[in-house]
Amino acid sequence: MFNGDTSVSRRRMMLGVLSFAAAGVLATACAATSTEPSASGSGSPAPQPVATGDPLPFGPEGFGHLTVGMKEEDALATGDLQAAPISTVLNRNVYSFVGGPEPDPSRMAADEELEDAVAKADDPAAESAKDSADAAKLYADSTKRTLERMVAFLEAGGASFRHGYLDTIAAPKDAATAEGIKRGSSRAELETAYENRGLAKGSDGNYKMPAGREWQLIFEMDGNKVKYMSLARKY
Repeated sequence: MFNGDTSVSRRRMMLGVLSFAAAGVLATACAATSTEPSASGSGSPAPQPVATGDPLPFGPEGFGHLTVGMKEEDALATGDLQAAPISTVLNRNVYSFVGGPEPDPSRMAADEELEDAVAKADDPAAESAKDSADAAKLYADSTKRTLERMVAFLEAGGASFRHGYLDTIAAPKDAATAEGIKRGSSRAELETAYENRGLAKGSDGNYKMPAGREWQLIFEMDGNKVKYMSLARKY
């Protein structure tokens, strides 16, 4: 999901950690090379109006009243999400659904302080052994924080936004697709539900299925059971 602006050394460390199976959806976007949505909407689908009808099941169009291509401000106006982010990870604002984890200003401040320190450590002028050791510790702390926030995002469910546009929806525990797939569904049920619809198993054992030109559904597995479901922009 998340593709950040990091130094070469830090990026390598991030990519190593993000190969962790529980964060497969997030690692997918770390290889981003295509155009990202900008504040003006360039490179993204046309903004969708705030949904007022019945909520969507989790699927290729979105979830609840959140739809692909939606602006952050419009998504917040649906009332599906908490009013403030619970974290900011690799330039994404991450929100939980109403009823999920609530924003923690003190943790957000600590996260910001850590990332500010990491940014300073990326200064090429920091070349002494002590500077290098301090930077390595900061990178490790930041990577650990990032992974923890990512796994928490997948576990609780929520939505992330970059440049003001929806980037990923992580399905909460009680979400189900129109075909009845949810957390705990078997591999056989998943494969049967999406037979001949482009569902493909990756080398990591997880499944991806196209959801329009710019999006994909991701089903992360724990053995033969679906562990997490996400709808993510393709990069």
